[in-house]
Amino acid sequence: MSLWPLRPVSRYAGSFEGHDRLLRAWDDAPAVILSCPGPLRRHHAAIQPVSGLSLPQCLLGGEAQLQAFAASATELAPRLFFAPMPELFSTPQSMQALQLATGGHAFSQSSRPVHLRFGGTRSARIMKDARNGLVLAEDHAAPPISASQHPFANGLTLPAQMRRLFIYDRAVARPVILGGAALPITQLPPDCVTADLKAGLAEPAAADASDGLEVVSLSEFRSSAWAAGPVRGRSPHLREARDAAGTGGPPFVLLPWNLDHPGSAVPTLVERTLRLQSPGAPAVRLVLMPFNYPGQTGLIRRLIRQAREAAMAGDKSLSQVFIGRLTHLRALRDLLALATVAWVDGNDPEAAWTVRRLAACGIKPILLGVPGDAPPSQTAAVPANDTLTITAETRFGQLHYRSHMPSLRALHDLLPMTRDLAGAPRPRRSARARAGS
Repeated sequence: MSLWPLRPVSRYAGSFEGHDRLLRAWDDAPAVILSCPGPLRRHHAAIQPVSGLSLPQCLLGGEAQLQAFAASATELAPRLFFAPMPELFSTPQSMQALQLATGGHAFSQSSRPVHLRFGGTRSARIMKDARNGLVLAEDHAAPPISASQHPFANGLTLPAQMRRLFIYDRAVARPVILGGAALPITQLPPDCVTADLKAGLAEPAAADASDGLEVVSLSEFRSSAWAAGPVRGRSPHLREARDAAGTGGPPFVLLPWNLDHPGSAVPTLVERTLRLQSPGAPAVRLVLMPFNYPGQTGLIRRLIRQAREAAMAGDKSLSQVFIGRLTHLRALRDLLALATVAWVDGNDPEAAWTVRRLAACGIKPILLGVPGDAPPSQTAAVPANDTLTITAETRFGQLHYRSHMPSLRALHDLLPMTRDLAGAPRPRRSARARAGS
């Protein structure tokens, strides 16, 4: 599937190298350290081989991008390591410890380790005394309409020690380093989106949700259990909803949610969908899939509060909206047994990457598009013709975004489109409804 043709950019940042030169400029690296944002309590060491890594969300976001890159870079496998906090390695003593932990190969000024950071620009981190690169799946053509004076608030600026960008698509707006200098750019091959999926799709689907797919309803969500993970036990609300879907009930719809994008329209979309649906007979059951999770559950708790206020039936409606994550690709077929359609927020800077990733998994994405942008070929889309201003309090101060989402009329059209793509029968209208039409 081709990339979503995004808006052209006014400034060309950096020069390209083809993917056949993926790491050739840094081929002498004795170790390649990968990092991404996420909950620190999941990790037992400051540095470990990527081959033994377990991440909380391996379907989307920086964690999935890291795993797909590692799976595609087989020639680097013996030198690939993961550091949850790369900034810890900032002193001669810590670099000596890093050298020992990565095989004892000598570090020198001419043979330094490489650190590749995955995830959004606002989560960029550097490793002192290493050659730092950012793997960028974001499009920065729509920065916030206003931002604080923090140097990294606008999402278009990177730490001065970044030395290279690795990107998935040429047609994106790109950040520069502090001071305004552009960076050299390497375009990644398509395999860096999908390489890790092959093993997951080869796994047979289990009769029930297996270890690796965690789904609970919003009414069952508990911050402590989610943050510590993995979530143990089965959700009775999920079991009831699956039984209903299996007998012609409403299908499940995945709703990717980039927690690192302050201008996300996903919380508002959940509220509007709840208002449109009857609590006793929902047209679809949403399964939120948060990614780029910073390790704090405040954003999720806020969405639950907003959804409870928007829902006509309060907690009863929340029992039919779910939140989930794929913690191991061996459960990918279990996810496909649950849902085969996804709504993708067109405001998300990672929307193009998310569309490609979901399609490669066998999940049909429906792009909730942004006006002026065309969806990828063969991708269903609905117009995002309502404009809203989103204000977010972040660690960089207050940010204001102009976001777009489908109007109520477009959402009315989206529900039957979703059921058709999912292969679910449309609900019959009551005699009263037919008489009034």
